[in-house]
Amino acid sequence: MPDWLVYIGYVAMVAIIVALSIKLGKYVDIIDAKSNISGAFIGGVMLAAVTSLPELFTSLSAVWIVKENSMIIGNILGSDLINFAFFGVILLIFGRGLKKAEFSKFYYIALGVTIGMYAFVAVGLYFAEWMQITWFSAVSPVILVLYVLFVKKMPKTSENDDGKADENLTLSQAVVRFIICAIVLIGASIAMTYLTDIVAGNLGLGKTFAGALFLGVATSLPELISSVTLCYRGNYNAAAGNIIGSNVFNFTILFVADVFSFIPNSSQIYFLNGDSMWLLIFGAVAAVTTLGMIYVKNKFKPSCGVTVALYAVNAVPPLLYLAYLLITTGVFG
Repeated sequence: MPDWLVYIGYVAMVAIIVALSIKLGKYVDIIDAKSNISGAFIGGVMLAAVTSLPELFTSLSAVWIVKENSMIIGNILGSDLINFAFFGVILLIFGRGLKKAEFSKFYYIALGVTIGMYAFVAVGLYFAEWMQITWFSAVSPVILVLYVLFVKKMPKTSENDDGKADENLTLSQAVVRFIICAIVLIGASIAMTYLTDIVAGNLGLGKTFAGALFLGVATSLPELISSVTLCYRGNYNAAAGNIIGSNVFNFTILFVADVFSFIPNSSQIYFLNGDSMWLLIFGAVAAVTTLGMIYVKNKFKPSCGVTVALYAVNAVPPLLYLAYLLITTGVFG
């Protein structure tokens, strides 16, 4: 396949993912407004699972099709760091609306689970051989258990989230269109894996870095665009649920990919190198700062000092991702 066609195909897949993500954000806001389901659950489970489909199917494609297991850890950790960075940028842009926003206290638990998952992944990376059980790591089932507990603790009933529901669509119509967008997103995700592997080879990039940059950015576009759409519509709580829930769900993809990585002579999912180490460190710090932002927003009344503090904290995750790019491209090395 000619290089120019690969790059055009990559851009086309990105455009399709962006268009689908805008629609998903709209349909989620309608479902949130017209149902009795909490915004935290809708954003943290329903939308998070759908917007994480690209990470899921690109990871499975990396295992079964292109056979590059080392791309997976970069894809997952890279996507999570990018999600935190995107969320920070979104909140900086929509700073005025953030003053009136209310975040579910459940996000304290959700981010605590996220930080715990980072800790277990660190164990999986640094003690990969000791953690190995047959073909998969003992860390993977622990991550799945944490996700199940996360969903079990999530509030299910409505929390009176703000939004701009489209009265032209009924709840059932919004649900059906939501499902259709999710199915199309699966096809775009699989195509994205093929194209990323070719682009990485053409540019001579390491697989972990390629997973974090090309797969991580492209597969995080659903979270970005749908969260922008939700914030624009005034539903900050569902937007936070989307980002945080997607990051928690992304870790479970490590479990799925690890279980399906029993192909003979395949490499381990938990692949430690400089790229994955920095993604792990920066991602954990971004999770802590996001937790701090939500705590400050919920705990203190709006004031000049609080606003400045929120802007400062929200700027940390984007700066961390920028630092990762500078370090891994050799600017700081």
